[in-house]
Amino acid sequence: MKKYIYFVLLILLFGLIVSGFAESQNDENASQSSSPLNTFKSAYQDIAWGNNVQKHLRILKTDLDGVSNATNNSDYTMLAVYAQQIVNDTQNATKENDQYTVSPKLQDAQKEWRVALQDYNSAGQFLLHGANEAKNGTVGAENFLKARTFRNSGTDHLKRASELAGIT
Repeated sequence: MKKYIYFVLLILLFGLIVSGFAESQNDENASQSSSPLNTFKSAYQDIAWGNNVQKHLRILKTDLDGVSNATNNSDYTMLAVYAQQIVNDTQNATKENDQYTVSPKLQDAQKEWRVALQDYNSAGQFLLHGANEAKNGTVGAENFLKARTFRNSGTDHLKRASELAGIT
């Protein structure tokens, strides 16, 4: 599933770049009032946002790979480390995401990406609590289940963001 997420996001970035330029051309032809400079700025923001999404997807994939390895080895100390990285990295990604003003065509995709990041952040927090409980000798099963629920929701929002950006 992690490979799927990474693949979808890579395709999302490519689609954003292509659609950004196509959108710019369509906007220019459809409306005489939009200046070439505004069209260029809009396309630039779309591309920059797409690059930012791709950057954070790579970071998130590394974090999730670490979680997977720690889980497979029942290494709750490393699981806690990677869970904390997910929390930190999704907070950074959310802050950066909010700095972009994308074209109207990508605004819903940007919102879905933000919700995905929030869900992954929640998953990281519950995973961290579960890992700390497991390190202390308790099971932590409830927190692990909540983490899985939020991870699945994040993945659903990530897929939705891809669809809204025109990448299926």
